[in-house]
Amino acid sequence: MMQIRYHDVLLRLALAAFVLASLATAAHAAQTDPADADVQVWTDGKIAAWLPTAAERRFDEIGWADSLTAAGTLSAESGRPVFLFTLDGQIGIGRC
Repeated sequence: MMQIRYHDVLLRLALAAFVLASLATAAHAAQTDPADADVQVWTDGKIAAWLPTAAERRFDEIGWADSLTAAGTLSAESGRPVFLFTLDGQIGIGRC
């Protein structure tokens, strides 16, 4: 029966770690930095993907008034009722 020595196992693990680190370093060194124009295009695409769509921004189409006085004036001019919305929270993060 073959006996595995602790020293041999550590040596093999160290060798494997060295080989993997060497390969990772070589792969990283082979990469070239992208041109500034490519970075801008990539960044613009990421930002566009993160921004809310028009359907998600329907909330912004509501005619908000800064005060009850302004809401009353707008209501009288348009003949539409005032909808009073009160909030206890932070609407900017989507949690009321």
